[in-house]
Amino acid sequence: MSSNTSIVFFVIKKILIHGQYFCVYPSAFLDEPRCPYTPEHYRMPYENVELRTSDGVTLRCYLMTANQATSIRATVIMFLGNGMEIGGGEELKIAKKFFKLQCNVLMVSYRGYGLSGGSPTEKGLRRDAQAALDYVLSQPRLASSPIVVYGLSLGGAVAIDLTKRNPSKISALIVENTFTSLPGVVRSWPIIGFLSFLCHQKWNSAQKINCIPPTLPILMLSGRNDEVVPPIHMDKLHQLALARGRPTKRFQKNNEQPEDAEDGSNSTVLEEFPFGTHAFTSEASGYSTAIRRFLNRDDTQKNSKDAVSSKSS
Repeated sequence: MSSNTSIVFFVIKKILIHGQYFCVYPSAFLDEPRCPYTPEHYRMPYENVELRTSDGVTLRCYLMTANQATSIRATVIMFLGNGMEIGGGEELKIAKKFFKLQCNVLMVSYRGYGLSGGSPTEKGLRRDAQAALDYVLSQPRLASSPIVVYGLSLGGAVAIDLTKRNPSKISALIVENTFTSLPGVVRSWPIIGFLSFLCHQKWNSAQKINCIPPTLPILMLSGRNDEVVPPIHMDKLHQLALARGRPTKRFQKNNEQPEDAEDGSNSTVLEEFPFGTHAFTSEASGYSTAIRRFLNRDDTQKNSKDAVSSKSS
């Protein structure tokens, strides 16, 4: 190996090991918070909510409360992508879709993002997610409705991790254009893909999703024209989610698609949007309809009642 090649390899290795925080959580390293809008810009009344994490970090989030005079469909905790902020226009448009479906919406700002304190790490974001759920559970006006966790891209990994750790407190999970793991994404990159083993920010959703009970409903929203995370990641997560509650040896035998659980308890749905891109699948036709249909399903509603009972016990 030439000296120049050795230097290039060394630099790439250093970037992957020490520069991962910048690469994985880019919006946390802006000179100033982007946050150009508030929910009010999109005609959503809101509150500024400060959450305190278990390690003392303050998160500054947005809470939109649906009209209490009518039936609340759900309380949605939103976890966004790594390049997003709660004040972004597209992010708030997604929140409004849930809001228009008569949902309370808590938009979580990760540590280091927007006006939140701290610096992002995998362990830190896991604490942020737990703080958000604990806050919702502590508020009767929010906890009395089904708690649904939503995550886009990196947010999908955060949402899967949170649901895996709190299955009895969460009614349903929605993930959009997310990945099996961060090393799995890096592995598909040209030139540096072979260095994926150096990733210390894992976010291994493929390993965690099988630990979520098969009775907990999961909706997967997949933009088939995703230019950031290849749709095959969502396909693999879908297969793993379908296999929840089944013996591992029966999964994907001879490359076959796994069947639903024999007792019919597995409640996983994959909705595909042919022209949906990574950050703009929410603009695809049928997006809100798919979410409404999922939230209105009998098993989602039954699971909601079970979760509410668990919260109060």
